[in-house]
Amino acid sequence: MRFGARVFKTGVTVVLTLFITSLLGLEPSLIAAIAAVFALQPNVHRSVMRTWEQFQGNALGAVSAIVMVLLFGNNVIVIGLTVILVLAILLFFNLQSVSTLAVVTMIAIMDAPTLMENSTTMDFLEAAGIRFSLVMIGVLSSLVVNLLFIPPKYETKMYHNCFNITSDIFKWIRLELNAVSEYQIVKKDIESLRTRVVTLETMYLWYREEKNYFKRSSFADARRKILFRHLIASTRRAFELLRKLNRYENDYNHLDDDFKYRIRHEMDQLMAYHEQIFMKITEKIRPEAAFETYDNDEQFEHSMMDDFVRLYYEAETQEEKIQYENMLEFISAIHEYSNSLNRLDRLASSFFRFHADKNKINIQDETLDI
Repeated sequence: MRFGARVFKTGVTVVLTLFITSLLGLEPSLIAAIAAVFALQPNVHRSVMRTWEQFQGNALGAVSAIVMVLLFGNNVIVIGLTVILVLAILLFFNLQSVSTLAVVTMIAIMDAPTLMENSTTMDFLEAAGIRFSLVMIGVLSSLVVNLLFIPPKYETKMYHNCFNITSDIFKWIRLELNAVSEYQIVKKDIESLRTRVVTLETMYLWYREEKNYFKRSSFADARRKILFRHLIASTRRAFELLRKLNRYENDYNHLDDDFKYRIRHEMDQLMAYHEQIFMKITEKIRPEAAFETYDNDEQFEHSMMDDFVRLYYEAETQEEKIQYENMLEFISAIHEYSNSLNRLDRLASSFFRFHADKNKINIQDETLDI
């Protein structure tokens, strides 16, 4: 776990919640602090949407607790049955995402100290209202902190994650192509890369949900999200390329030497192309800059697929044919990766070339993968 903005905002939310409850003289403030921790969301949009859901869930939990206490008391069996009832109601209303805090609200009300004394119904209802208010103070505090304090910098995080992950992928691809890697070591690192790519894709889902509530949404915001979607998609394609190369490492090593050189040449070109696109997104090179590739007609007599078909039919044994059939998956992955980079390059060039005053991406310097 890294010490980041989410950790810092959790502490700020708890401090704000405790300050408000002490200012209002509400007790026990621990309930509000617990609610604030549970209610904190990874982005602003989820905080806004979840606040209404939290209110509904907590209200259902509070009403259920009040009704059950007035009808049956607050012994442990009744509390357990009420938990089941609340969870069933939340499931019926499709509010299971806020079930944890709703159950906390219910238990806090059913365990109110006034129930242990000779108190009136009004005393109990007053205590229930205070505890429900404490929970909602925690929820609202988390919303305020997410809206105003350290807004998440998803663009910076996604860019640097993409850059770091693809750099590691390129390292292993180059080692695999030169036949100097260990299969098991690469396979182990691929699992780590898979987790990082999935985390990156999850981060994009949070970023896609983000909305600016202080100004009108613009067309540039939508274009920016599309650009990052394709940036992450190209990272996924690069990962799939490495995975298939590792899977068919033995088949690759037994290919014709000229064809292996052809594959290494194509991969060097694509990896350099990908790196140039990263530079274009940070505006370190001109958006209209084209990637200078070798002319295939001059460098090679035929296309890669033509060479592959020729070598496949020239294979003398069934085992050699199977090796080329397996490599067809890797060649297809190269083609998909190339198409993904072409789309990304066109989007990046278009994004920065037109409406340049609005299409800005503020990517801050960052060296650590997140």
